[in-house]
Amino acid sequence: MASATTSDFQHHRFMKKVFHGIDWTVYTDIFVALFLTLPNLSGTGGAEVSISGTNYTRQSVPVGAVNWDVAGLEYSNADDITYGVPSATWGTIVGAGLYDASTGGNLLYTAPLTTSKSVSAGDGAPKILANQLRITRASC
Repeated sequence: MASATTSDFQHHRFMKKVFHGIDWTVYTDIFVALFLTLPNLSGTGGAEVSISGTNYTRQSVPVGAVNWDVAGLEYSNADDITYGVPSATWGTIVGAGLYDASTGGNLLYTAPLTTSKSVSAGDGAPKILANQLRITRASC
């Protein structure tokens, strides 16, 4: 999976903290969504896998050093993130989004897959392997 990109929402939260001193409530969990079309950095325009009759739900990863590894300026999932076994075709997954809620919520980061993955009914449980969801600072 390619490195994640910070959403507009998350960027503004950081900037408000640095320049205006405005704090925010720390998340207890990060929810990882799978997308057929990645959303824009504004959080709009994406197509998440359907939850209706497919056995798909966003997966929760608790906040904390035991759940998120850090190497230099890059953070990644310490353990596999495993979804349910598809009971219907999910479609072709092109990336993931990290959110502050299990449904709806605010997009924090987007991460395109290096290679898209087709998920059909009866396939094994899709997973993002440990250390494959990478969040890093953008560089120019």
